[in-house]
Amino acid sequence: MRSWMVSLFCIINFLLYLIVVGLWISIPEELTLNISTSVAALVMTLVLIILNKKKFIHFYQSQLFQKLVGACISAVFVFVIFGFSNYLAYKNPVVWDVTKGKRNSLTEQTLKLLKEIDGPVSFRIFALKKDYDLVRTLIELYRLQKKDIEITFVDAELQPQVISEVGVTKVPSIEVSQGDKRKIVEELSELALSNALVKVTRKKDPVLYFVTGHGEIDLSSSENEGGVQLTKLLKANTYKLKPLNLRQSSNIPNDAAALIIWGPKEAFFKAEIKSLEEFLKKGGNLVLALDPDLNSEGQTELISLMERYGLKVRNNLVIDRIKHANGSNGTVPVIHKFDEGHPISKGFKGTVFLPLASSLEVIKNSPVGDKWKILAQSNHYPAAWGETSKEEILSMKMTYNEEQDVAGPLGYVAAFEDEKNKILTFTNSTFVINTYRKFPQNFMLFINAVNWLVGEERLISFNTPALEDRPLFMSKNQIGLIFYFTIIFCPLLFIIAAFVLYKRRQKL
Repeated sequence: MRSWMVSLFCIINFLLYLIVVGLWISIPEELTLNISTSVAALVMTLVLIILNKKKFIHFYQSQLFQKLVGACISAVFVFVIFGFSNYLAYKNPVVWDVTKGKRNSLTEQTLKLLKEIDGPVSFRIFALKKDYDLVRTLIELYRLQKKDIEITFVDAELQPQVISEVGVTKVPSIEVSQGDKRKIVEELSELALSNALVKVTRKKDPVLYFVTGHGEIDLSSSENEGGVQLTKLLKANTYKLKPLNLRQSSNIPNDAAALIIWGPKEAFFKAEIKSLEEFLKKGGNLVLALDPDLNSEGQTELISLMERYGLKVRNNLVIDRIKHANGSNGTVPVIHKFDEGHPISKGFKGTVFLPLASSLEVIKNSPVGDKWKILAQSNHYPAAWGETSKEEILSMKMTYNEEQDVAGPLGYVAAFEDEKNKILTFTNSTFVINTYRKFPQNFMLFINAVNWLVGEERLISFNTPALEDRPLFMSKNQIGLIFYFTIIFCPLLFIIAAFVLYKRRQKL
């Protein structure tokens, strides 16, 4: 065989080995292609050795071959070191998110959730191969925070029988599992994945009973005054919602994680109050929201119930001249003072407003007064006070009357906790109606309060748990620059450096 042909085939054989390495790195799952290409490279090497046996023996006995073997051994050691380092980096990854608003990071809510999960969790991805990297990018954010998350991939084209057995109806989808509990997630978002983790790691989903029959918020209504938006958020946080009419049934179910009385318009009967008292004595948790009603005495029975627990809820209207919604003349106060020591309000940053809120305060000398925490309050007087004059409110000429009104600071939200109960009291219920769906902080305050009430502090956060899909658009020049720099320029630079070092060693 002519020498130039031998050189050509040697170059082809070398390039074939490079292709083999690239295939095993880029598509290791394609075993048939990778093995056949590797065998072809080895067979070609053997053929070249047999056809050029004399030259090979001469080359084998030369000093150049010894140097080449030494260089190959060094390269293997370097490769092993880099491979081991890469393995350690894969198992213990560290990422710095430098984007504005931390858009490539998980929210505080999910981070707290992952810290609370004991034991390994499995994510099984059902997707087409072209979508795998996109899905894995989201999953890797979770594995960065919890190292014992196991990730497996099922190709929807090659393994349709597995898709059918699991019951997946849409790809890409993710199966989240721990032990015998499994949840299929079809929406590729942080919110959906985190909720699935909650479902597979908690023993049971908490049940929230909403009291009905007194003109409370209608959770199924999509009207402006309805609560369908609140219902969606509660269900998204894996709560079960059930209605309860205390006028028809005096027994509050034992599976109630919390009982919610949200904005009643009609008075409660004494029999209903008795049912509430028995529920609280048994250790039940209660959420109560009372709106101001200056046309009447308000919810006197419920107010009396709270007084027996050491909290005074006044039937007045808070006026805050400094912190209020534009155009409200102080009648729609904006909360800006929160208790930084309580789990519900700790670290809160955002705007929450309460349309037409009344005020509350802890009763002095109450035996359980130290069990209450005022979570949100108004400014001090003379900036804020509790107005009781209906005439002044109608004329929008509110002034402080020392004999009738109450000077600020005034409480908006209070939380009670002892060995048996947790009670939350709000002085407004309309801040979470459908009209204010574009003000997420209002809803997050309520969701966090419920999470604390039922013992799900791991879910408390003021960040909305959702990833925003923002595609990155690149020009042809930018794509070309990345291609030539990474595929051509960098490898060529290393080859030139290796050649220079080789020549220098020959001169030594």
